[in-house]
Amino acid sequence: MAETADAAEESPKAKLGLMQILAIIGLVIVTQVVMKVVLDTFFPPQAAMETAEDAEAEADVEEVPVEELEPANYLPLDPALVVNIQDKGNSQYLQTSIQLMTRDTEVYEAAKLHAPAIRSALIMLFSTVEYESLSTVDGKRALQDSARARIDEVLSELAGVEGVDAVYLTSMVFQ
Repeated sequence: MAETADAAEESPKAKLGLMQILAIIGLVIVTQVVMKVVLDTFFPPQAAMETAEDAEAEADVEEVPVEELEPANYLPLDPALVVNIQDKGNSQYLQTSIQLMTRDTEVYEAAKLHAPAIRSALIMLFSTVEYESLSTVDGKRALQDSARARIDEVLSELAGVEGVDAVYLTSMVFQ
């Protein structure tokens, strides 16, 4: 009979423990739902912030899956280029380190072979730049774009290939 009384006492405790566990789980779920609503209200997901123009612009861009791209090959043009640039009649010096990036191994090999001609073309190009144009990010990007186009011209003339994907200005010092 004593065993029956012990079993009866454990049942309410077991039920109470199970109820506490279910209450905690329910509280956690409710808390997560509330946090999700609050976060979405104050910090909307990036997808919700897209405008119709952004969606159209992205639709126009044809993306190549990463798996289909060849690995990037980087070619540093060492040593750094040093050129004179004009600053309101005063002569300034520009020193910049440059790296080329291409995914085409033929273009990479041609650029490596013709690096002296590329350096010469870039020195000529950079010496025409005015100091004020390099003081803005847009001016630096324009210089990168001009350099990439000029490098493709040199490679086309000397090796019959084009395809430098990017020109990176890895350091730039004015003096």
